[in-house]
Amino acid sequence: MIGGFEAKRLRFDLKLSQKGLILVAIPLLFQIIFFVVLAGLISSAEHEEMIAKRGERITARIGNVSKHLIESEMALIGYGCRRIEPLRQAYEANDAQIPLVFEDLKKLTKDVPETAISITSLEVAVNRLRANMRLSLGSIEGGNWMPAVVRLAGQSTNSYFSVKHEIEAITKQIRKSLITDGQEQRNRQRIWAALIVMLVSNIAITVLMSLYFSKNISGRLKVLSENTIRVRDRKQLNPPLVGSDEIAELDQTFHSMSAALTKAEQTKAEFISMISHDLRSPLTSLQFTFALAEKGAFGEINEKGKERFSKAEFTVERLVKLINELLDIEKMEAGMLNMVLSAESLDAIVRRGLDSVSGLADKKSIELDAPPSGLSVNAEAERIVQVLVNLLSNAIKFSPENSKIVVAAADLPTGVKVTVCDQGRGIPKDKLKEVFDRFAQVERDDATTHGGTGLGLAICKAIVEGHGGIIGVDSDEGAGSRFWFILPKP
Repeated sequence: MIGGFEAKRLRFDLKLSQKGLILVAIPLLFQIIFFVVLAGLISSAEHEEMIAKRGERITARIGNVSKHLIESEMALIGYGCRRIEPLRQAYEANDAQIPLVFEDLKKLTKDVPETAISITSLEVAVNRLRANMRLSLGSIEGGNWMPAVVRLAGQSTNSYFSVKHEIEAITKQIRKSLITDGQEQRNRQRIWAALIVMLVSNIAITVLMSLYFSKNISGRLKVLSENTIRVRDRKQLNPPLVGSDEIAELDQTFHSMSAALTKAEQTKAEFISMISHDLRSPLTSLQFTFALAEKGAFGEINEKGKERFSKAEFTVERLVKLINELLDIEKMEAGMLNMVLSAESLDAIVRRGLDSVSGLADKKSIELDAPPSGLSVNAEAERIVQVLVNLLSNAIKFSPENSKIVVAAADLPTGVKVTVCDQGRGIPKDKLKEVFDRFAQVERDDATTHGGTGLGLAICKAIVEGHGGIIGVDSDEGAGSRFWFILPKP
């Protein structure tokens, strides 16, 4: 049990770069073995063909082709992994020798048409491999060395089979009258066995590499991705990943960040609790005291004193409102404010909202209009009234006197859309995306001139989204604004 655990730790202690080198080295190792085996088979065939002088020289040249081809590829693979100039020079030197060898072969076989045709076919197959190596060299020098080396190490078995086939055809022609059927069959079986072993090995390596990535790297990245969702949902994170590679280090940093966020949330909750108990209650009491004093409950006060008390009461009322809105939005965003949704008449909700702001509208002689819709929504009525009151209050604040505000409803396939249209100053296009942010103001002096905390629209957004709806605004500067929200149907 302990030994298995230690083995697991050792596996994960490798850095990602080391794992990448292993993934490249394993296919290279099998490729080298294959080349060695194939070179050995070709060398054996060359040895058997040394019976005749012409056959000996042709076989030797064919061996040179294979030698230069293998050495050029090995040098190129080494250059891709290590970027050493002598390896690149070795590749170029071997590659340059291949055309020269084929020139000798063509001279040797010019009087043997059948063999000359086979030499031409062999040259075509070899040139395909050379072209692939030249393309890989370009990729290596372009900076994509790992994909190029992997692609080079896994060159198509069909290409090597073509080379083998042409070599086999040539040697068969040369020693047709000298080699026995049994020897030819054994040579063919050995070559086929080498090709089959290489094919099976490549398949096995591919499967093992896929499993390695899936379990070792992809699986660990999946844990990190799941942890991001858990942080968002305020759930406990997965246990820390074992090891010292880059993924494990990132996971440790993520756990530290999550712990810091949790601590910050606790501090925030304590601060909200302090505001609720230590600030709101005394301010409410102070507001009540100012109201009593203004009405003469503590004796007669002159007009100047009443004016001072009235201003003080207004200031305290604004502070209480700010605190209440801060508490509301914090509870909504923390998911602590549960809403009970039910089928409600939209006309009744709109009427309650209009009644709540009718006094403000009368002071500016603003007409409030809400054509009946006969629609129903799935909502908590009190919260939607709160949204309408916020939107209507803002519309009244920024609308000119003797203007008109319309609350309209429309039945959409996705829900019920409610729109509050005013004839106010509008909102600049560069401010449209910010109006629902906390403490957002279209102009700097809006809070002083028109009052408000800058939290009303943020609260509206939290309430509507808490209903599973969306909220937005369309506006033309100088021609009014159209705040809208969509609620689900019952």
